[in-house]
Amino acid sequence: MFKKGYIMNNKISSACPQEADSLDLAAAVEHFVAQGGVIDIVSQAAHQAATLSTASTTPAPEIAAVEKPDKLDTLKALVAKGAGINALQYSLRMNKRDIKQLAAEHGVKIAFSRPVNETGRAHRSETSDIDDTVAGHAMHYSSLGYSAHEIANILGLSVRQVWNIGKAYRFEFKINEGDPSP
Repeated sequence: MFKKGYIMNNKISSACPQEADSLDLAAAVEHFVAQGGVIDIVSQAAHQAATLSTASTTPAPEIAAVEKPDKLDTLKALVAKGAGINALQYSLRMNKRDIKQLAAEHGVKIAFSRPVNETGRAHRSETSDIDDTVAGHAMHYSSLGYSAHEIANILGLSVRQVWNIGKAYRFEFKINEGDPSP
C-alpha cells in the first residue's frame, strides 16, 4: 500500500505549473518583433484621455430614466403576484426606500407579509375548542383499538382535530392503512 521512502506530506504534484523563465519571455518578445509586431509605450496622459473618451456618454439621470419604466413594469407584475418587499429588493436590485418611493409615485400598493405568530394562532385555536372530556373520550377509544379516522367519525370531529388532540395531549393514535396521514 505504501511505497518505501514515500512521505505523504511531501508529495510533489505533476499538475503544478512551472514558473515561466525570464529568458522565455524575452525570447517571445523578440519573436513577436521579428515577425513585424510593434510594441508601443503609451503615456499616462494618453491613457487618461482614452479612458475618458470610452466612458459612458449618457449621464446617470438619463440611464435611470431609461431603466425606470422597465423596473415599474416589473414592480407591478411582481406586486400582482403577491411579492413582498424583500422579493422586490432582490428582483429590482433597489433598496427599500427607492422601491417604496417608486410604488407611491405610481400608486402601486405593496402587500406586506403577516408575522409568523399570527398564522400559528389559527392552528392552536382548533384544539382549544375541544373540551378535555372529548379528548378523554378520544384517548379512551384509542386504547380500545380504534383508529384516528374511526374516532373522528364517532366523536363528530375531523381527522385533523383528532391528530391535534394527540399533539396537545402527547398521545399517539392508531393508524390504519386506509386512513389519511396526519
